[in-house]
Amino acid sequence: MSKRWLVNIILLVLIIALGLLVFYTLEQNKPVENPVLTDLKPATVQSIQIERSGKRSITLLKTATGSWQITAPFELTANNFQVENLLQILSLRDYTKIASSNLAEFKLDKPAVTIKFDQFTVTFGDSSPINYQRYIQINNAVYLIRDTWYYYLTGDALAFASLSLLGNEPKIIELETPNYHLKLQDAKWILKTVAISENIDTSIDALGAMIDNWQHASAYDIKSYDDVTDEEHVKVTLLGQSQPINFIIVSKAPDLILAREEKKVQYKLSGTQYDKLFQLPIKTDIKDKD
Repeated sequence: MSKRWLVNIILLVLIIALGLLVFYTLEQNKPVENPVLTDLKPATVQSIQIERSGKRSITLLKTATGSWQITAPFELTANNFQVENLLQILSLRDYTKIASSNLAEFKLDKPAVTIKFDQFTVTFGDSSPINYQRYIQINNAVYLIRDTWYYYLTGDALAFASLSLLGNEPKIIELETPNYHLKLQDAKWILKTVAISENIDTSIDALGAMIDNWQHASAYDIKSYDDVTDEEHVKVTLLGQSQPINFIIVSKAPDLILAREEKKVQYKLSGTQYDKLFQLPIKTDIKDKD
């Protein structure tokens, strides 16, 4: 074997040995991942009870379809994203266990928030000045977790409400507005408005698009209901529901605001949504002439 080949083999062995050393060192220094914070699987939770010091409690129940419903302090479809975000607490790995049993030190003796996931309890105490974290208690142990959930847990209960006007996957069978009245008959939409302009597009596709606009309508904000004097109403009847959903048109511009008086809430939508929801479609050939 030539001297050059021998040198190359030695260099190759050294490179491999160095690579193995680097790999071993990185593995040894790799931080050990925490086990999940709890053994409770988020997907198995059927109810969530949120007790809040000085504020109304919030109760959330999972429906047969897997979506969530608020049952207290009001009855509304829940924002599934917010609920699933809350459930993430159960499977956290990013936490620090605190070696202390002095609950008063962390304001856990009188917690501001207590959450029951079914019968499993998590309490929230004081915030830590380091890295935006908060103390929580599970069973007899205290942990520090990122301070992601506390402020909307202690805020307006409507933060847990869905922004959808009609809930999850609604199926409209009748729709009455100040401008038109649509009813589903024999799988076809019938326009029952008394006076219909010849410019209005009454085709199946056009009327179906109006219904789709309502079924997918979503607000960008939801607030407690304010008393209004406007008496224009909307009545939406959904498949499988005995009573229609009633809205009051609070404002048309600059924002479209629709209130549900019996729920004491109002939805705020972009003003551009008014035409999509309340103005019947114009025939294409009429638009082209304009």
